[in-house]
Amino acid sequence: MKYFLLTGTSRGLGEALAEQLIQPEHHLICLSRTRTMNTALISAIPPIDYLEIDLNDTDQIATIMEQAFSRIDRSNVEGIYLINNAAVVSPLSRIEQGRSEQFKQNLTVNLLAPIVLTSLFIRLSESFQIEKRVLNISSSSAKNLLPGMSVYSASKAGLDVFSKCVGAEQGDGANAVKVVSVWPGMIDTALQTEARNMDKETFASADIFQMVKDRGMLASPADVATKLIKLLLGDHFIQGTVIEI
Repeated sequence: MKYFLLTGTSRGLGEALAEQLIQPEHHLICLSRTRTMNTALISAIPPIDYLEIDLNDTDQIATIMEQAFSRIDRSNVEGIYLINNAAVVSPLSRIEQGRSEQFKQNLTVNLLAPIVLTSLFIRLSESFQIEKRVLNISSSSAKNLLPGMSVYSASKAGLDVFSKCVGAEQGDGANAVKVVSVWPGMIDTALQTEARNMDKETFASADIFQMVKDRGMLASPADVATKLIKLLLGDHFIQGTVIEI
């Protein structure tokens, strides 16, 4: 049995990943603020656990991760995987127009929470002599910089550097946890909708996001989820790298 811990499963890419990870040989553990109402997930035969968590409250992550690992049956576990998918894009504005609470939420959900989750994942999985992997969902916004997205870009750049550093720490030993950061491309999700519907006076790059939508350049969450799962379970999951798909 392969065990998957996945954050942000209530919509978008996280929901698509959850749907595709439903397999007889998989045990899915969804970490989300709200339990998804998707029929496919609710009626799924393979085991699914829902653990409600608000990643803004990092103090509760340790308890949730201990609960998640308590669901793992040592007699049948073949691999354990953490997918740090949850993200927020706000504030979408010039930095002087943003509020400190928005900065805090963005950096907590996009960077601090994945750091804490990865730390606990490595610690709690240390005794498992099996395949262990962490996939951090980053963004090309770490490199392609747009006005009004400074905090989001900074958080994703930080996630990439973190992934590289932890990969260097873990190395390539037999019991190492492999950590990879991935740029999944432009996806038709609520984050894209939020960006293109912003007032142009507040978010100068809104027109760019509308153009991307109009030109049909957005991939579906389902198509991207397929690529991410292939990467996660495949031979090209190279320790400490940042991969663009």
